[in-house]
Amino acid sequence: MLLDVEPPEPRKTGHHKIDLIIAGSALFLSLISLAIAVLHGHTMEKMANANAQLVQANSWPFLQVTTSNEGDNGKRVILLTVKNAGVGPAKIYSSELRYKGASIHQWGKFLDDCCNVPGTAKLPYSSSNDADFGVVRAGEAVNVLSVPGSDETRLAWSKLDLAREDVSFKICYCSVFDDCWTTNGKTLSPTPVKTCSAKDEAAPQA
Repeated sequence: MLLDVEPPEPRKTGHHKIDLIIAGSALFLSLISLAIAVLHGHTMEKMANANAQLVQANSWPFLQVTTSNEGDNGKRVILLTVKNAGVGPAKIYSSELRYKGASIHQWGKFLDDCCNVPGTAKLPYSSSNDADFGVVRAGEAVNVLSVPGSDETRLAWSKLDLAREDVSFKICYCSVFDDCWTTNGKTLSPTPVKTCSAKDEAAPQA
């Protein structure tokens, strides 16, 4: 047999005003506790967001494109270089190179069109392959194109030395958290994008 047991009522003092004061104080303390709980929740949420932003900042890639006509050893060599000056790896999904508005698909053809001189030796060159250009670690630099100078190719090399300034990049890359950007490699403010598509524009081949 079950018995219905009603919870006992709070003890009263017998003084109406005192009972009201006690009840009001309890309600006031409850409201303060609720406010503290809400404030604590907001504070923890802000701390979580700040920590997430800190983690992302510590994994931020930043691609720069540089060109030069002298190597570290002081010898003549024309370099087109992509460097990750950020603090996290850059996943490169697409890269497009252009010369005076026209896409570069093969380095050999580019050198023939811009710089090689008929009747003289062709410019020797080396370039990064697609795998090397796929993921660039923090602090890593990739020589996309390297063309050494020599007496036999002096005229063609001089033409390339002028033409290198007209080579432009368009690179779409992402961080390890899939935050993505497009850049020409010469801006301090790459453009944020939602995602990078697959490599519809492949890097120039040898």
